[in-house]
Order: sequence, then C-alpha cells, then structure tokens
Amino acid sequence: MSEIMPSLFLGHGSPMNLILENSFTEALEALSHELPSPKAILVISAHWYTNQTAVSMSSGIAYETLYDFYGFPPALYELSYASPSNNTLSKRIAALLDAPLVERGLDHGAWMPLYYLFPKASIPVIQLSINKNLPLIAHVKIGEQLQVLREEGIMIIGSGNLTHNLGMVDFYNINAPAVAWAKNVDTFIDKAFTSNDIESLIRIEERCPDFKMAHPIIDHYLPLLYIAGTRHEKDALTSITPLFQNASLSMRGFMLQS
Repeated sequence: MSEIMPSLFLGHGSPMNLILENSFTEALEALSHELPSPKAILVISAHWYTNQTAVSMSSGIAYETLYDFYGFPPALYELSYASPSNNTLSKRIAALLDAPLVERGLDHGAWMPLYYLFPKASIPVIQLSINKNLPLIAHVKIGEQLQVLREEGIMIIGSGNLTHNLGMVDFYNINAPAVAWAKNVDTFIDKAFTSNDIESLIRIEERCPDFKMAHPIIDHYLPLLYIAGTRHEKDALTSITPLFQNASLSMRGFMLQS
C-alpha cells in the first residue's frame, strides 16, 4: 500500500512572498524537508472560486503558470512553476466527485506555496475549484470524498488564509503587529480546527463575531473546510506557520498526518 499522504491547509498571503525572504517563506522551506514525496498533489485554492466544482486538466505536458495578480514588480512575472499534468488522475478525481474537467493553468494560490515546498516542480499538480454556491457543510463533505486519495499517495493542500480582508491590510509593513480582530479569528479557527469541531467551522459566522471583518468574501476561508473533511481518525495535527503578515493576514496553516 502507498504511504498515507499528509493533508495540509496553508496560508499564501501576498504574491510578494515569492520574492521576499521572511519568516513565512523560511518556514515553508523548512517544511519542504519534512514532507514525503507524493505521487501527485491536489490543490484547493481560494483563487479558483467559481460556480461549480471542477477538476483541472491540461492539453500540454505541463500546466501553464497563471499570473493572476496585478501591479507587482516585474520579477514576479519572471517566475514560473511548470508542474507536469496527469490527465488520467484528473479524470479519476472528476469521476470520484462527479465533476467536470476544465482546462486551466495553476493560479498563484496553488503554485506560490508549492514553489517553496516542492521547488523542482516535478510532481503532477491538479486543482479543484471551489463552488461558491454551496453551503459550508458541503465543502467539508467533498473533503470527505477526497480522503481516499491520501491512501493512494496523493497529497491534498488547501490554500487560502484564516483572515483575509485586503481593505485592512498594511501593505507597507509586512511585520506590522496583528490587529485584535484578526487575532480573535485566528484563535477561534485554530481552536475549532485543532479539536475537530466541524460544527463551529461551518457555523463560524454566528459563533465568531469578528469573522465577517476577517472575510468580507469567504473564498480564502473555504479551502480549510475541504482539509477538515480529509481528516482521518488517527491523524496527528501540527499547526504550521502560526504567523501574521501586514497587520491582518493570518498565515497559520495546519498539517494532518497519519
């Protein structure tokens, strides 16, 4: 049998993390030495937020790198992450979820953390879109369907942020102290996820008063729910990168590992 792969939720924050060395990127680089090598990686990114659950595929041997960000330094657009495609696996996941296949490259929510975790870009990466029309519990249920992939040597990564209000970000100071509402939401989610309190995770808008401040749009929170669904009973949980950037961005992640 294949080794059961970890399942991770990662914050990705600003695209500037691709070219700036900081505590967060150093933590990802350290994590890269601890992770096993999967057969493939499935990423649920906040930046594929659409009207359906779909699975990515590529007509070429490698995925296109999507630069779905604007107004950043030219050096960012010179980077790429040409991971190989695996359309056979894309079809397997699409069949598992009864979801359509869509030709699409890798958005920065996917390739930004992978740039540090698997810098050789030699492992097939597939993306799963987030259906914005589903109730929160449905995202957890899809995660439960994906759980079997971990037993087939496939690593599952949710990429978003525990807090994400771009209107409240201090873009000029990456090390600005975290504001109170962001810390409150980070603490609430950390406690709920660590204790596997799914009810609190899906009823967070009513149980965590600062949640709507942290997430005017819920796209960056939803990847966490998929990872919650992939959890095995015997998984050990590790909190990774428990950091803040730019006053209001929680970069905290979680790793589930059997």
